[in-house]
Amino acid sequence: MSAVDLRVADGRAYIEVESFAPLTAHDPAFAAELAAAVVEASDDDHVKAIVLRATGPDFAPEAATGFPSAAETPTTWHRAFAASTAVYQATCFAKKVVIAEVRGACHGAGTALLLCADLAVASENAVFGSPFLDVPEANFVLAALTVRLNRAKSWLLRGTVHDAATAGRIGLVNRVVPDGRLRAEVVSMTAAVIGMPLDGMTMSKMLQQAVYDAHGVGREFDLADHYAIHRAAVGSGLTEESA
Repeated sequence: MSAVDLRVADGRAYIEVESFAPLTAHDPAFAAELAAAVVEASDDDHVKAIVLRATGPDFAPEAATGFPSAAETPTTWHRAFAASTAVYQATCFAKKVVIAEVRGACHGAGTALLLCADLAVASENAVFGSPFLDVPEANFVLAALTVRLNRAKSWLLRGTVHDAATAGRIGLVNRVVPDGRLRAEVVSMTAAVIGMPLDGMTMSKMLQQAVYDAHGVGREFDLADHYAIHRAAVGSGLTEESA
């Protein structure tokens, strides 16, 4: 049974999973399926907005990391999490507008995925953990561009957790609404996107991606292999002397 459900309605592609926690656990099959759904939605001429949604109570609850061994890192992990067609790059550089719909806990890879989205709506009960504690592929440049450098550094070095109100104040999410209004707010937010001509939306995404390129977002993704190999070596008990 597929872990990722993709459906299209009224110019919107809804990508639904129970939660995005398998990304934090570094489940390569889940990551590959999610990336494929994002690419498929991006390539659909009838789609202008892509909504990332968890059907469970939490967008991405804390999960035990299942990082692969150092020997597997350059192959299995790279294809699913760090390659140019992998899940985070596919989301960040999608040709369509990506909206994250966040309810409940958003930790680890859930927050990394949120940073890759273009827009975000959160319920009042949402909390946002640092993506840098468990996810070597988390993009620090995206965090700095989104919430300012000083806050991104706090996330990186101190693992700060933000509640929904704080996330809205610092720009991590665009809107915070009562839980019962979350889906309606996503429809409202995407309405402006749906009303744009396809070529206008494409130009807007190209301008955004030019800013990403100028600030080194792509280079930061490219460094993920370096972080991951080190993390895998430490996690497996290897040291530089023993490797």
